Amino acid sequence: MLKAYPVYVVREIRAGERHVIEQQLKNEKKRIIWQQFFDGFLSYRHYGIALSDGTFVHFRGNVQFIQIEASIRRTGIEEFSCGEKICKAVDITCTYSPEEIAERALSQLGSDFGGYNFLSNNCEHFASWCANGKRISKQVLFR
Repeated sequence: MLKAYPVYVVREIRAGERHVIEQQLKNEKKRIIWQQFFDGFLSYRHYGIALSDGTFVHFRGNVQFIQIEASIRRTGIEEFSCGEKICKAVDITCTYSPEEIAERALSQLGSDFGGYNFLSNNCEHFASWCANGKRISKQVLFR
């Protein structure tokens, strides 16, 4: 049986992603986050679930833009990390067993997990849901 735990890598925001994020921030009218975004918000944590077979389940779009055509995917280390260092996500509380986390992650493969939204339904929301059943993104809350 597969076991799993939440992980993340730090990624730079690409120019195309910046435009999509700007649109979502305008639509949400989150003034504080909007200001922080323009005050140098250049990177983000990309969260996923590391499986004991060496693969990763994560919520992302195509390789260039995380939001575009986003779905829950199972990939190898290179696609998940894009060459960046993988860190264990100690900021996500795990209330399920490692086996249950793996089952929850795999149960969503191919789905759009309700549609990607930078503020309200992103990769951290997915990893948190797998680990403890709560759709929470601390990096959005604490920005």
